[in-house]
Amino acid sequence: MKAEMENIPSGHLTYEELHNFVNAFPALLWRVERVKNRIEYLNNYRIEPLDSNAGLLLQNRDFRVRHVFQEDLYLVESFMQAVQNGETAATVFRLRGEAEEVIWIKLTGVLDPKNPRYYVGYMLDVTQTAGVVQSITTTAGETEAMIELLDVPALLLDPRTKVVLAHNAAAREIFGYKPEEMLRRKFSGLYHESAEGPIQRVFEELLTDKKWGGRMLFKRKDRSIFSGNLHLRLFFFSSRQVLRATIHDVAMEGDAAQEGFPHPSGGERGPPALRKAATRLKSKVAKVADISKVLEILMENQVAPDRFDAVIFSDIHARRNKVIVYTAGNPLKAIPAGETYAYEGTIAENIDRFKLEHLIVDDTFASIKAIDWALFIPNGIRSYFAKAFYERKVMRSVLILCSTQRNHFTAQRLPEYECYYEAFLRGLKNWRTRQRGPKH
Repeated sequence: MKAEMENIPSGHLTYEELHNFVNAFPALLWRVERVKNRIEYLNNYRIEPLDSNAGLLLQNRDFRVRHVFQEDLYLVESFMQAVQNGETAATVFRLRGEAEEVIWIKLTGVLDPKNPRYYVGYMLDVTQTAGVVQSITTTAGETEAMIELLDVPALLLDPRTKVVLAHNAAAREIFGYKPEEMLRRKFSGLYHESAEGPIQRVFEELLTDKKWGGRMLFKRKDRSIFSGNLHLRLFFFSSRQVLRATIHDVAMEGDAAQEGFPHPSGGERGPPALRKAATRLKSKVAKVADISKVLEILMENQVAPDRFDAVIFSDIHARRNKVIVYTAGNPLKAIPAGETYAYEGTIAENIDRFKLEHLIVDDTFASIKAIDWALFIPNGIRSYFAKAFYERKVMRSVLILCSTQRNHFTAQRLPEYECYYEAFLRGLKNWRTRQRGPKH
């Protein structure tokens, strides 16, 4: 953070001046690293009655439930969803004071325009000015236009010129353009050339039908291709006609990870010792059909002396909003095999949202993900490495290596973690085959 501040152009605040300003600012300043869902606090401002624990309102849902008025809880939850989606957001809600007095808190946040990996914001006590809290008047057209609240890529277009009038964070993220690059860009610069003919007929149909939906190919700024279900709708907003475009069910074209197989693992490349370890692991699980036993074999046959403390297999059922968890290792021994969690807020959802190859969380206590506070933190897990696997282009499984120490996992050790992939997949295949077999 200090290095970033020291790059301030001449003629502006010095690092020391900016540091003093941040420390003196009468609000709790914070930023979230979106991919890792990691939060850090930029000053030590305290908000009564929570004192130094105010930041837990952003991190821990159970803490929010205890301290936020029940009627206002949805406001904080909506704000946290906006943080996840990288959307500009602001809200005001009420806290219970120690003497049951009402304390009004304002939350504001925005995606860092120079580094969209980060979302920055502040938390402020606005009790003294609570007379001007929230006054919202929403018409049907305005509801349609609030694309920033959508968690899918969304655009507002001029129906005549097909120029982009507005766009949300998810659209900028998927297309890879900066905000100023997206604005006034023609829609024809966002879809693949092969769609030119069909899309013209679609625009003609819109004049009478007012809406259309279908699968299309799109192109990013870097010329890579993805597909998605395009939904178009014409409506009036502020006395003018606009065209709303949303993209659902995005799929990356030519992404090897989507085909159900990891990249070449430690069994196929890397130092001879790792190749040998991967082969040995694979042979040990060759005939094992009990997934809990497979995880125990991975735990007992680690390839490096710097051991992790637990391992998790998450069986993913996104459409049913369900993740079924199996574990091995002492820290997680209290979790029953087959324990179920909601898909929303899980590692799997985060990996899928950002199309990640893997996910490393350095410190769960700095996390804002629900699963970290429900599963990892209560059981002493401080860091983890997660790898997702796909079947027929759908994420079905996540392997998670866990440690009770912070910063245990690093990207430099990927070949080591890859040693477990083939053994895990072999055991997983055995287990799924047995699951599909006849019941006795």
